[in-house]
Amino acid sequence: MAGDTINAASILKVGQRLAFFSGGDEQYSSRIEDITPNALVVAMPVDSKRRPVIPMKGEHLYGMALADRCQYRFFCVFKDKGLQNNLPCWWITKPDKVERHQNREFVRVRVSLPIQVQVTDKDGGFLPPQMTQVIDISGNGLSFSFANAVKVSSQVIMELRNLPNIGTLQVMGKVMRCDRIELAGDGFIYHVGVRMMNLTRPVRNKLIRYIFEIQRQELAKGLDTTGVAK
Repeated sequence: MAGDTINAASILKVGQRLAFFSGGDEQYSSRIEDITPNALVVAMPVDSKRRPVIPMKGEHLYGMALADRCQYRFFCVFKDKGLQNNLPCWWITKPDKVERHQNREFVRVRVSLPIQVQVTDKDGGFLPPQMTQVIDISGNGLSFSFANAVKVSSQVIMELRNLPNIGTLQVMGKVMRCDRIELAGDGFIYHVGVRMMNLTRPVRNKLIRYIFEIQRQELAKGLDTTGVAK
């Protein structure tokens, strides 16, 4: 679930350590060198081979800052590169808000995906599969809607199809919560939160990249990158 949203000005300070993430698995370290009315000036990161990392102008970036023993994630747009006090730097858009966040893998994004679910019966076996919809997904879990209550701590078998770069994902899950949701009209439905079990690292990484791409698409809808001066 999303964390607390906080005014970025109260968190981001000159000298603060940052991390930026690519669409894959690599993390790039940086530091805030200056804050202007329209931009953050951050030290140009280098990759694992010590090569400067230079995004395309207008590229959306995912960043993380550490403050008060908490992690804060934010999204921004790469504007330009140059020198600041003879140090190679990036100029990026200055976020208005940051979100308190614990782990990049556990960021949840809202999606609408079909999912086949088998829940346990009273004897410990599995009931026939039922089709329903995913509500949100993260690198280690998901939530789906269901007509019936599902016992917390029970196991479910889940199958998601046509996931980008994954295809069909079949995975066991442990039910962590089951919330009854009143519908606008008559009746109710359940939102079932599940932790995915025994995901291999390659599959988890592909799932995180899929989530990252959704975040980038949402960011692109909400950010106007035109006419932004350095």
